Amino acid sequence: MKKMLKKRLTVVILSLFLILVPLAGCTTAPSQSQSYEKTIASARTEIWKAIAGGGASSATVAIMDNGKIVYEEGFAMANRVEALGVNTSTQFNIGSVSKVFTAAAVMQLVEAGQLELDKPVVDYIPDFTMQDSRYQDITVRMLLNHTSGLPGTMMYNGFASAKDPQFLSEFMKYLAGCSLKADPGVVSVYCNDGFTLAEVLVEKVTGQSYADYLDKNIFSKAGMKDSSCSFKAENPNIALKYNNEDGAALPAEIINLMGTGGISATAADLCRFGNALLGNKLMSAESFAEYTSPQYGKETVPSGTPITNYGLGWDMVDVASFAEQGVHVLSKNGGTLQFNSQLYVIPQENISIALIFAGTGDASGIAETITQTLLEEKGIIPAPVAADQTATTAAVAIPNEILGFAGYYGASGSAIKIEFNQQNNTLEYKRFDGNGFATAGSYPYTGDGFFDMQNGYRMSFSESFGKKLVLQSMNEADYSLVIAADIKANNPVDTSRFAGKAWIPVNLSAIDLYAFSAVTGSLPELPGTIYFGSDGSFTPYPLKDENTAFMNLPYARDLVEPTIKVENGTTTMTAMGYVFMDVAEIPVMASDEKIRIEKAGENVVRKLDADGSFSVTLPEGGRLVIYDSALTVLADTMYAAIEEVPVTAGSYLMFIGNEGDEFVYQYSF
Repeated sequence: MKKMLKKRLTVVILSLFLILVPLAGCTTAPSQSQSYEKTIASARTEIWKAIAGGGASSATVAIMDNGKIVYEEGFAMANRVEALGVNTSTQFNIGSVSKVFTAAAVMQLVEAGQLELDKPVVDYIPDFTMQDSRYQDITVRMLLNHTSGLPGTMMYNGFASAKDPQFLSEFMKYLAGCSLKADPGVVSVYCNDGFTLAEVLVEKVTGQSYADYLDKNIFSKAGMKDSSCSFKAENPNIALKYNNEDGAALPAEIINLMGTGGISATAADLCRFGNALLGNKLMSAESFAEYTSPQYGKETVPSGTPITNYGLGWDMVDVASFAEQGVHVLSKNGGTLQFNSQLYVIPQENISIALIFAGTGDASGIAETITQTLLEEKGIIPAPVAADQTATTAAVAIPNEILGFAGYYGASGSAIKIEFNQQNNTLEYKRFDGNGFATAGSYPYTGDGFFDMQNGYRMSFSESFGKKLVLQSMNEADYSLVIAADIKANNPVDTSRFAGKAWIPVNLSAIDLYAFSAVTGSLPELPGTIYFGSDGSFTPYPLKDENTAFMNLPYARDLVEPTIKVENGTTTMTAMGYVFMDVAEIPVMASDEKIRIEKAGENVVRKLDADGSFSVTLPEGGRLVIYDSALTVLADTMYAAIEEVPVTAGSYLMFIGNEGDEFVYQYSF
């Protein structure tokens, strides 16, 4: 019997034997005029720690200094079965680092006179429509600086095992049924949908596919010979993510969210992209200045500078930790289901640094360490003086004006409860965990409106823009981020149709890597408000009627609009492009039942009422996903054949196939 996948999105631990694998591929030697010894040592130490610690399967790193690759190295095995180590041409998915490529393509079209940044998107894409009339005010610029107000991410088939030629057309249909979470142009909140729409924009304006446009106008011009939109066709030299439980390779990740995260590249090619930008090979100096200038919305933070000081595509056009040291650094991070990446570009020093992990390595943190070491080694910044760890902060009484901020807030992925302990002079930060509000942090008051989060950050409050806001700020610099906005507990709408429900997406496709489940429930402390949860998140949503939630959290990313429908006695819920079924309504599978797909896009889902074993023979293109009674993915034929899998009473089977497909199975109990 083959081993089973336990929870696909959490299989990230790597066997420690990999630390014995020698460094694979080519290491570029530093130039004689400049030593990079400390930087290379730092990179190797941190990257191998990440791999040995189980988060990552492999990695690639590169540094370009004044137009030359001065360091490039691959780590561990790209393909264990083929004994292929990561080398200078091994492709990794770069995830959201793709956004700076999309923004660069738009800037090229602006230079060519084919686009204007401040014209409405509907001027260029007439068939773009939404349920919310404010969509007509979304400009091209707003797609790229995260101020569009679009919900977040259409996930359906976004991360897949194959290309979906219908993805963009389905995305446009998805938007047509959505509303906005904020007025366009007001608040910058990370938004993948904006860049998928920018991908549509590039194709509409140029008459070319997004992939063809980038290949001719960016990859070729930058000398990025190992980069492409998705992995190169028939390319065996790609980094695979491995499941630690049995060492099996996960399917190669194909990202159909191309404009927001679908490019595959090497670390050296990312550095070449940075170098091409600095050398004005991709756009003029004037366009580059626009591309990398602060672009965030006016209500992104009440005062000061956002930590995420967005440019066009860039997460930060001035990374705070380096800005404090007098160095201007551009930053873009990326993450997918299987990869993590980071690109830093330092214009004044003509330096680019890139790091990509196959797996869940901390690409941003490690790249920051590498960059800090590099800048110190080159003498650009002095080595920091060790801080005095003996100092203590005396307790300070919490002022009455701050006590008024106690209450409930909505954040990305959770409902928050703020309490103040006046005896200890602390802020008690509590997160909803599906059952209640559990303490996630206790922060002492230090005066001047701030609570010490004890990790280099501090928390404060502001009543601005008609809302009470929770802010996270850096300890020293005037950089902050709104992490939550208040929720009013005065909504009279009945929440019973969402209360205590668990859901399975019954339109999951045969290629979608995102096999998951969801829960909804009521929040007794917040009448008329429900939560929608998946993979440990529980985002709060007020209801506008008993069937429909709406987005009132302009500062939260990746929001959805859960909507319940009851047709022919069957209850379904739609969200993120998926159609969900209430598990309480899933029929029990009869012992002799024939399983047949009656309609394309409508899976057959059944519940098992007895312990036993299950095996299946799939039709061509078919798939079976087995959830246990807690809705954890127990087995999935995308990863391994299902041969006599032990199942328990209360498990759920999802049969996925084409119209007319029949499944041959054995269920013994």
